[in-house]
Amino acid sequence: MKPIIGTQISKWQGIGCIVASVFCLSMADALVKYISDDVGVWQLYVLRALLASPLLGLLLGRRGVMRLGRALLRRWVLVRTGLLMAMWLTFYAALPTLTLSMAAVALYTSPLFIALFAAWLAGERLSTAGWWGIVLGFAGVVLILRPGTMHFTPMVALPLLAAVCYALACVVTRVHCRDEAPLVLSGALNLGFICLGAVGCLWMTLHGQLPADDTTSTFLTAPWRSLPAETWWLLAGLAILFVLASSTVAKAYQMAPSALIGIFDYTYLVFAAGWGWWLFSETPDVATAVGMLCVGVAGGGVWRATPACMPSVTASVGTETRSGYPAGPPR
Repeated sequence: MKPIIGTQISKWQGIGCIVASVFCLSMADALVKYISDDVGVWQLYVLRALLASPLLGLLLGRRGVMRLGRALLRRWVLVRTGLLMAMWLTFYAALPTLTLSMAAVALYTSPLFIALFAAWLAGERLSTAGWWGIVLGFAGVVLILRPGTMHFTPMVALPLLAAVCYALACVVTRVHCRDEAPLVLSGALNLGFICLGAVGCLWMTLHGQLPADDTTSTFLTAPWRSLPAETWWLLAGLAILFVLASSTVAKAYQMAPSALIGIFDYTYLVFAAGWGWWLFSETPDVATAVGMLCVGVAGGGVWRATPACMPSVTASVGTETRSGYPAGPPR
């Protein structure tokens, strides 16, 4: 009897951990949107990675740093790192102009793309119920985006592209990087952010300076600049939130089944809508709310309908894919 009770407690603890994780991640994404007028995306890349580097170096240790150096010579580690950097770039680029809930629901189509790419590239089969879940999910996306109407904006394509990049990174990790330590993959991604951010800042300093009245252009093209004290505090909070998210999501997948945790991962959409309402006065209309519900139900259905091998596609990716920091499964 005790093992059964212990299992139930472990499941509830795992659910609590994943809810805490997506709460932190949704707050972090809201902070990025909030400070997008004060700091450019390239500077944000550099500062976030630099703030994470001391903790990452401490966790890696000397042997881990040596393994990281060897991993940087492997092609698929670099491909995976590039895909994840593209995911962050496209998602962050959309935040200044889209509502947080719309960007979030577009990004959270990633499990649907993971299922498609895993079936196509990794040969992992999906049941009929799983395919119906994918259809329902994309129907929800159409409800939210409403192409051809005044509600549609081409910027919505950016978080969808981010979802595609994330899904491809999941499959690459599963097929080609499954033997790499999560901390090493995190280190590679962190170094990638520093390099990409530094190159972007240098380029924008020399060739940027687009009109300040275009919020998206400013966020994407802003050079390195001095930041107000408030923004530095928010950046520090951003780094802490990512570390908290990575640790709690790792614990979640250690304590409860991946399929169960994957469903509660979708509470991110609720939190994102809440932050959007509180910080930016964003209120989703009925069609958007129904579309969000469809995507959430579809994602949960795909997780449930997927064979046992399928959750490992995302589980093997590690939290570092979404948050950029070391942890376990998926994000």
